[in-house]
Amino acid sequence: MKNPRVYIILFVLLPVFMVCVSCGTLSAGRIRSGMASIIKEVAANRGAISLLKNKRVGKTGFYYVVDSDGRVVFHPQAALIGTIFKDDWFISQLLLEKKGCLAYQLGNRKHLVFYEPLNGGEILCLSIISDDLGQVPADCSQPELK
Repeated sequence: MKNPRVYIILFVLLPVFMVCVSCGTLSAGRIRSGMASIIKEVAANRGAISLLKNKRVGKTGFYYVVDSDGRVVFHPQAALIGTIFKDDWFISQLLLEKKGCLAYQLGNRKHLVFYEPLNGGEILCLSIISDDLGQVPADCSQPELK
């Protein structure tokens, strides 16, 4: 180690600014593991859901929560909270499956939505652009859009 101060800055100060230099490659497994931790944390303390507002995964990933009616219960963009998206194709899909991954094309980018049951009727979702992962996980369904 040539300069220990550099390591102190990288490992102590940068995480405060939500920058991760030593995270390694982002993968579907790491995303699912992170979601499992969040689910446990929220189960123990419902108030922890508000901490997701500033939590990012990779460069583009963010969390949100929908209930069994397709209503947004939590989203980093507060204006979306309370909005019902039950008729949206991907919300309908995740409400049906409750756990999995969807991939879809929007413009020139492929988006992924990972989702897991959070509690009785809510689903924790992570939306992320596939560029952050390098490739679309094989288990992500890619529905045909009409």
